[in-house]
Amino acid sequence: MVSIDLSPAIVDVSGVLAGDRNLFQLTIRQSGHPVDLTDYTITAQARTTSDAPVALDAVCTVTDAPMGRVDIRWPGAAVSTWLGTESVQKGVWDLQLDDDSGADPWTVVYGDFAAELDVTR
Repeated sequence: MVSIDLSPAIVDVSGVLAGDRNLFQLTIRQSGHPVDLTDYTITAQARTTSDAPVALDAVCTVTDAPMGRVDIRWPGAAVSTWLGTESVQKGVWDLQLDDDSGADPWTVVYGDFAAELDVTR
């Protein structure tokens, strides 16, 4: 029997704070080798559920395209807006690559997501 698993890598993100920088770096790999991100548009969003109408958009900046490195940042002001009147918000997130060819995007990372108000304002 042959089994093919197209599941994205699971990366859970927590500790995202309203008002903070919320920056981390990912290296995208396929079969152990970096994915050259040169011609890709990268997007990431968090939502309370996968079908929730309101999304929290990440700022995705490629820092080393040939080595597959990208900075993901959840802007603090946007996190605060997404929280609304809640002090903690949990949900899911994913990150997609799009080569602008008209083909479907490629979801390479997904997982749980948690954000909360920070203490110092």
